[in-house]
Amino acid sequence: MGYDKIPRQKLPLSKKNKQWREDCVEAYIDLSNSGRSSGSSRKDDLQALYEYYNGVIDEADYNYVLKPYGKSRSNFPSQLRNYPIIKPIVDLLLGEKSKRPLNFTVTVQNADSVSMKEQAKSDLIYQNFQKQFTNELIKTGNYQGEEQEVQLPKEIEDMFEASYVDNRAILGQKAVNYIMHSQEIHDKFQKGWSHFLISGEVYTHRGVINNEPFYDILNPIDVDYDLDPDLDFVEDGDWALVRKYVHASSVIDTYFDYLSDQQIAELEEPRHSESDSYFLYTNNMNKDANAYRNRLIEVAQVYWKSRKRIGFLSYMDPESGAMEEQIVEDGFKMPLQMKEQGAKLEWKWVNEVWEGTRIDGRVYIKIHPIVNQRNSIDNPSVCKLPINGIRYSNLNSTNISLVKLGIPYQLNYNIYKYRLELAIAKSKDIVASFDINMIPKKWDMDKFMYYVEGSGIAWVDYNKEGMQLNPQHQSVMDMSIKTIEQYITLLESIMQEWEKLSGVNRQRQGQVGSYEGKATSQQAIVQSSHITEDLFRKFNRLEQRDLQGLLDYSKEAWLGGKKTMYVMPDGTTDFLDLNSMSHMESNYGIFLSDSGKEQDKLEAIKQLSQSMIQNGTPASTVAEMFDADSFTHIKHQIKIAEKAQKELEAQQQQAQQQQAQAELEQKAKEAEDENMNKEKDRETQIKVAMIHAQDNDTNAKLNLAKGMRELDIKEREVAIKAEDSRGKAETNRQTATIKREENKIKERVAKAKNNKPSSK
Repeated sequence: MGYDKIPRQKLPLSKKNKQWREDCVEAYIDLSNSGRSSGSSRKDDLQALYEYYNGVIDEADYNYVLKPYGKSRSNFPSQLRNYPIIKPIVDLLLGEKSKRPLNFTVTVQNADSVSMKEQAKSDLIYQNFQKQFTNELIKTGNYQGEEQEVQLPKEIEDMFEASYVDNRAILGQKAVNYIMHSQEIHDKFQKGWSHFLISGEVYTHRGVINNEPFYDILNPIDVDYDLDPDLDFVEDGDWALVRKYVHASSVIDTYFDYLSDQQIAELEEPRHSESDSYFLYTNNMNKDANAYRNRLIEVAQVYWKSRKRIGFLSYMDPESGAMEEQIVEDGFKMPLQMKEQGAKLEWKWVNEVWEGTRIDGRVYIKIHPIVNQRNSIDNPSVCKLPINGIRYSNLNSTNISLVKLGIPYQLNYNIYKYRLELAIAKSKDIVASFDINMIPKKWDMDKFMYYVEGSGIAWVDYNKEGMQLNPQHQSVMDMSIKTIEQYITLLESIMQEWEKLSGVNRQRQGQVGSYEGKATSQQAIVQSSHITEDLFRKFNRLEQRDLQGLLDYSKEAWLGGKKTMYVMPDGTTDFLDLNSMSHMESNYGIFLSDSGKEQDKLEAIKQLSQSMIQNGTPASTVAEMFDADSFTHIKHQIKIAEKAQKELEAQQQQAQQQQAQAELEQKAKEAEDENMNKEKDRETQIKVAMIHAQDNDTNAKLNLAKGMRELDIKEREVAIKAEDSRGKAETNRQTATIKREENKIKERVAKAKNNKPSSK
């Protein structure tokens, strides 16, 4: 069945009856069965990729080795086994993906976003003018209070350009955080990444169940779709189908609201067509061992793009007098009053996504347009399927995957390992050849071998009776296999080629040579990451689209608003309080940062942690850096730390200034106290001097009287002494006079004696 059997889609809603709806579901299921998913070719190929990853051996791949002449041989000293070289590469990439940050930013793309930003900026500038005016009143003493920090208009402008976020975007960010927590998105992304590496395909299912958004990773074997050759994502395609086989209990759990009692009873005895046998027993070696699966029920969910008619109503707004345009649904009839006022109605056909489910090939339920069409504001015909997915590399060729690229290397590696094991089994080292008749008489073989192995000497009897022996009957044979080393070299060569192709070299796996420097190893790792980066980039694009879809579907799920609490990855608790109308009217956009560059920046900034601590960065900030998955978050934390450091330095500087001022005041006070003390000392000295002066005056009077008495005594003593002196002087004078007179008499006597002879 081809596209010509699909019912006509350009029909008004009134003509899309029950029969038309069931025919559409049946037509797309038949199209899938007869298209690229027909038979078992595609599903066998996908299943084989998963088995190669798990190391399951398909002997058909090795028939030319195990059956070189059309027949298998038994009792060989070697057995073909799988030595996985694909799985370690895939597992390493799985581990790298789990450590990569998933940083997204929610923006609001509504037309009023710019005006709301300008209004918020104007409000903040006005508030700062009010603060500045209040501060001036406080300075003049006309208002009591504390002065507030004021930002200049230029600072506010820079702040808004750098960090302004619409409040609706903040709520949208919280909504995605809650969905990622409740739906375990990180684990499901990891599961999808494993599908992408193994099969080269990954498919997801987004929607709403029980008023909550849901997100599932689909098995690529269960998915079929069709889209334009130039489109990359399944959600932009024309139709998509998910076929699963589940038990009746699972069907009832999911669709109990849509099933009648009779239909539930019919599920107890499922029916299968001949084509279903492949799905029930696909890739099972022993069908009898899985016969219990005949109780499984086929559930096929179909999504396709149909057509609907919408009207563009143009009318005059009675209040503003301006022309307004409104979109109306099919069946709208213009009121006569609006016609009289000149209103115009133009009808156009646009796309509309429908869904339908067929259970057990006979029960059709939920065939209707999906509630959230995820239309574009600019183009009402643009809508997206709830199924999304991407292929790795199917541009003008058959799709490939990392595992598919590694299959030839895995086969050759197993074959050469098998050959190596055979060579080792055949290798017997150097063997001595003896004629059995050389064994000495009365010795058996065991005794001969005992001396050979125990002493290393082979005792022989050349004179054995009846035998003519000579040393030429012994020789040495080299039975060692020279190809063992060559096989080892070949195995190493296969590994190197596979690592080069996959982009995961031995340095990236942690195997560093003893003579390799740090710079050489890092350069090898960087070069290898360039090969695998394309895998990460393509999967990141899918992650971005799926988060966008979940946020869009949350509008349908939370029609009555949403209030809840959830735990963030860092362990903190956050709250979500969404207003239904604001959430519905917001046109969100999600942007993911480049995880490769983000991870490089994270590692680079974390390597600076030790120097940051040495330069005064708080250890708590560095700890938050290691806990953060976003470079933007780290920058924010560093800015907070720098701001806190500047505030601390300012406080320290202010404290130092206050301390210096206090010291100056203390010194001034000490000087003043010293001056006061000196003044007091002077006053005390004056008082003491005055007291001393008074004491001295009294003492002076006493001393004067005493002095007068002493002086009188001294004068009397002097007078007596003078009198004595005068008496002595007079006595001495008289004595001297007497002596002079005596001397004169003596001189006259002597003279007289001298003159006496002249008289005879």
